Amino acid sequence: MIAGLAGGGLTALAFPPVDLWWLAPVGLAILHATARGGGLRAGAGAGAGFGMGLFTPLLHFTAVAMGNALGWVALTITESLYLVALGAAWAAVSRLRALSSGPRAGWWRALSFALLWCGAEELRSSWPWGGFPFGRLAFAMADAPVLPLAAYGGSIGLSLLVALLGAVLAEIVIAARARAVGPAFVGAAAAACLVAAPAALPVASAPEQGTIRVGAVQGNVALDHEDAFNRALEVTGNHARATVALGSETGPGTLDMVIWPENAADLDPRHHAPTAALVEQAAQAVQAPIIVGAVPYEGEIRYNDMVVWTPGAGAGEYYRKHLPVPFAEYVPMRGLIRRVTDQVDRIGTDMVAGTGPQTLTVHAAVADRQVTLAMGICFEVAYDDVLRRGIEQGGQMIVVPTNNASFLHSSEAAQQLAQGRVQAVIHGRSVVQVSTVGITAIIAPTGAVEQRTAAYTRAGLVADVGLRSSVTTADRLGPWPGRALLLGALSVTMAGMLRFARDRVGARRQRTR
Repeated sequence: MIAGLAGGGLTALAFPPVDLWWLAPVGLAILHATARGGGLRAGAGAGAGFGMGLFTPLLHFTAVAMGNALGWVALTITESLYLVALGAAWAAVSRLRALSSGPRAGWWRALSFALLWCGAEELRSSWPWGGFPFGRLAFAMADAPVLPLAAYGGSIGLSLLVALLGAVLAEIVIAARARAVGPAFVGAAAAACLVAAPAALPVASAPEQGTIRVGAVQGNVALDHEDAFNRALEVTGNHARATVALGSETGPGTLDMVIWPENAADLDPRHHAPTAALVEQAAQAVQAPIIVGAVPYEGEIRYNDMVVWTPGAGAGEYYRKHLPVPFAEYVPMRGLIRRVTDQVDRIGTDMVAGTGPQTLTVHAAVADRQVTLAMGICFEVAYDDVLRRGIEQGGQMIVVPTNNASFLHSSEAAQQLAQGRVQAVIHGRSVVQVSTVGITAIIAPTGAVEQRTAAYTRAGLVADVGLRSSVTTADRLGPWPGRALLLGALSVTMAGMLRFARDRVGARRQRTR
């Protein structure tokens, strides 16, 4: 378990804010070696250690948001359970004859380990309640030479490559210990190819439907963020003032649209006149539509909206978040969990999923044309399929409004930025990621950050953002690579468990003779 803990800790260092991407395959190589060929209990223990080593630092931002460790501990344990299952599965699968003997056993082990990793990653990223994709290996690769592969295989394809690289590293060590120079050399060459080859893949990024001039406004929130949102109009006022300043710098009528973050309006401007007045003042200052984050309450439920506000006309179309976050925006099984802790009542009104398209259509003021935005609010940036629906519905660029104020100076904002960079490559679109407190950024379809703000500053970015219509291979393939890998992982696991059971029965018969 200690070796697994070390492997998970090294893998955590591959993610923001440390960003040592090459440590991810090293960490996985340790898990591969630790759980291989042992008993189910030892494999599960290695997986548990790896999960705790990975998720404890990676998900610490949940403790910052809650102000206590309860949610952090619960989420870390829950996510680690998938790694427990992975470790046990790998211990069983590695006993299969094709993986334990023969000239190609090392290659079969590497492929099987990568397959099992992807199956576990796909499962925890989609189930239950939509899953939780934070910690996908792909999201540690924003600065890695393998990033272009995301345009062809999506995040699961990129994770597959990293897991395979980790398994190959483990096999190199195994061959070296056995003084098998030839296999070790071949493994080293394969590892080098796995790292270098994806860098040669073309990633299309040129505008195909022209450009629009976009303003992204980060109004900032005081560090006592909870009180800031309780002080009427403070957050809205911050964003309005930042927008007025942006209009003064660029000149009225020079921007096609301005994007505010999630929750930028303290109170819904569609129903609260003082808020509407502030938004209108800002829209008049830039003479362009503003996309405003608002949270409408309807009886015992609430929604998370991004509303188009046109100067002189007011509120128009809106996008309503499709995938609220369980235990953060709504509480499943509230009555049952309340028996364990009253922390569930910190979320007094559950957020409900929106319906309708995954896009928002905005009239670009200067270009005088309709522009379709693929939308993903906050944590929706981590889900390939959510953003893919927006692309399939005609999204020409991706917009990710987010509110990171609850997470203070934790790693959450940097992790979201990395996710946005990977999603830009997966979908072949520019990404405008706008936060209340940072990080606000303009991301090219290649995943490069063209502009970004510092955290906890009031700022505005202006960029000519290219619009695109072509569809990447990853989006053409859709969810099928993930489904195929999950099905393959389940099939291999069943074969391994059957082999493990036969070995146990055979051992018992030998003892009774």
